[in-house]
Amino acid sequence: MTVEKSRSFKSKILLFGEYTLIKGSMALSIPFGKYSGQLLFDTESRNHQSNHYSVAYLLDYLHFLMESGFEDYIDLDILKKDIEQGLIFETNIPISYGLGSSGVIVASVYDTYAFNKTDDLDELKHIFSKMESCYHGKSSGLDPLVSYLNKAILINEKGDLTTVVLPKENEDSNSGIFLIDTKTVGETQPLVSWFLKEFEKGSFMRKIQDILIPANNKCIKHYLWVNFNNVIKDVKAISRFTLENFSPMIPDPILGIWENGLSSDDYYLKLCGSGGGGMMLGFTSKLEESRQALRDFDFYELMSI
Repeated sequence: MTVEKSRSFKSKILLFGEYTLIKGSMALSIPFGKYSGQLLFDTESRNHQSNHYSVAYLLDYLHFLMESGFEDYIDLDILKKDIEQGLIFETNIPISYGLGSSGVIVASVYDTYAFNKTDDLDELKHIFSKMESCYHGKSSGLDPLVSYLNKAILINEKGDLTTVVLPKENEDSNSGIFLIDTKTVGETQPLVSWFLKEFEKGSFMRKIQDILIPANNKCIKHYLWVNFNNVIKDVKAISRFTLENFSPMIPDPILGIWENGLSSDDYYLKLCGSGGGGMMLGFTSKLEESRQALRDFDFYELMSI
């Protein structure tokens, strides 16, 4: 690395498409600037409030890249040399929180060490999916793509990738999207394995295809068409489906408030990424009422809609 640190990459939030993306649904993922990470050399000036992926951790990732045949894509010799000279990855992204910490590492390594960087979205997604498989076993490549481009990415019904401009926020609205912190962590790989195993059952597969995927796709279309009343209705359907069919993804500390949101119609919760812990997304047409109802949790307003 010719400079003391790489550029910083933002975390991401998968607004829509959790799990259904694996089975061909639409998806919409956005950059999230509250959290970020970057490669830098271990010095006394580093931010001790951040998490640090150590030299040993990066060496493990280097070995994965070497064993996976990335020598034609990534300058592994220079990466190895930099790691030996104290390269670390510094981030304030909570780990196993559904915010794309591994995607930011992938984006940073590619941006800093790739031989011939490409601008083609499909090619980037393919490369990133292989680079991120070290962490999750199977990866769509979407998380690192969003962090790398620092743009919202839409996957349409045909599987095509496009960057999109998000609807302008309505600061006078009482409707919004928020995050709550479950104060627990969720491990992606076992939850994805659970989903794939359940999908082998015909009844579960039909419910995903007939109920969840259509609701997910309608959410995205209504959101991009600025039809937020319908977004709230569609998210309610996803929230109820998740409660009834995805119990391993809802951690015990928020089960009660998940149910309360559905019964009161004040807000509706949905998974942020794979779930199981970390952050959860909330959608509401009663922003202040929701903030009060969820006052026992760290509440982050993501956007007004």
